[in-house]
Amino acid sequence: MSGRPAMARHEARALVVRELVAEHGVLSRRLAQLQQRVGDQLQASARRQAALDGENIRLRGELVRMRTAVAWDLRSAALVPRAATGPRGLAPRIAPGLLEAQAVICQTGCAGHAHPWLEPDGQCRRTGQACDRLEDETLSTATRGAGPSDPE
Repeated sequence: MSGRPAMARHEARALVVRELVAEHGVLSRRLAQLQQRVGDQLQASARRQAALDGENIRLRGELVRMRTAVAWDLRSAALVPRAATGPRGLAPRIAPGLLEAQAVICQTGCAGHAHPWLEPDGQCRRTGQACDRLEDETLSTATRGAGPSDPE
């Protein structure tokens, strides 16, 4: 009879092992599901973060543009988006005395300091119009004959 209790113990152990193997399988599948879910959440979070970073950079650029316009006393330009600015070449009607004052301001504040108010396309940041001084300078340079001549 000593064989039967050993056999019963062996069967009991085998049953425990089968239950442990089944439980291990269930836990492994559950772990895989959780890992997949966490991976999906991380990807979604990374996409949201990238979108927020892009919006942050865009808003910072807009803030710099607006602060610069305010610092340069271009408040109206700060409130109007760049695409909505008026057509170029339409100079506002200014009294003759103010035209002379504006010429002095342009000469000392812009032309005298390497054109800090001049956009690459020739538009004045201060007035929002095409730069008149730039045209005057190119005409005066051409009439003086300054610079190397181009033999053709």
